[in-house]
Amino acid sequence: MRPISNTSRLLGTLLATLAMAILGTPAHAQAATDISGLYYTGLNSGGGLAAGGTQAADWNITYASINGGSSAATSYEGAGYVISPASISGSGYTPNTNGAQWITAPGAALSASGNSPNTGGDFLPGNGNTGSNEAIFVYTLAFTITGTGAAGTQVNGSLSNIKITMTMAADDQYSVYVNPAGNGTYAPTGTAAATQTNAWNNTTQFTLQNYGTGSANNSVFYIGTNYISVVVDNTNSINGSSGSDPLNASGLLVYQTSAATINGAPVPEVATWLPLLGVIGCYGFVVLRRRQGQLRAVCA
Repeated sequence: MRPISNTSRLLGTLLATLAMAILGTPAHAQAATDISGLYYTGLNSGGGLAAGGTQAADWNITYASINGGSSAATSYEGAGYVISPASISGSGYTPNTNGAQWITAPGAALSASGNSPNTGGDFLPGNGNTGSNEAIFVYTLAFTITGTGAAGTQVNGSLSNIKITMTMAADDQYSVYVNPAGNGTYAPTGTAAATQTNAWNNTTQFTLQNYGTGSANNSVFYIGTNYISVVVDNTNSINGSSGSDPLNASGLLVYQTSAATINGAPVPEVATWLPLLGVIGCYGFVVLRRRQGQLRAVCA
């Protein structure tokens, strides 16, 4: 076999360089390319608004504890139920939106006496934020991040800055965790990404992101399945312990009014539609291929 000439070596190097310029450099490991599965509360499996008193899709109560958290209360776990409009107005909640509804844990009743569970009511155990009558309900949403790298590997913030903006209300107070230990199957511990008290008659917008300094860098994301867990403490507006044990209203409302982005840009599924429609500088663009009511990415 003849030896390779210097000219052939140089030509091979030039061709390789040209190929790299055309095709781009190899993708970085743990780089995110898309986010899917960020849904509002209160939807059915087809993406429309579920009827009051029926089970909602996507958001599940993955853990509940009553009587001061002495043990899991499995009868209050499972798919969330949509609260009926009458119960929402009666509880003084911030209103539903056109694409999102209040949900509550299984077993919620129409009144403090506990009658007619799972028929659109919102009465659950919980009085106080400490003591024997405290009750918490963990609402969890599973969503997916696709990209390079093996499933389960952490998305490096220096390669992919992920930002998810959410708007939330809850009765009575909430703490939000991203990918907590156990994925919401028990009460999360540690520092929450977002918190709010007295949150039933107002909404708060916050961001979950894996970059920035200090408390702004509040989330860790992974290639593959991720979890957002919201711990709702049904305090009945009581600080400390309470000797009262009647049921009282509780629930969760989640929607989004801003963008989910990767490196400051809308997720690619949105971006690929914009040139086709000739949209420049749009805000609030709805992704038609996703189910109605999904937490939308918008172009900035």
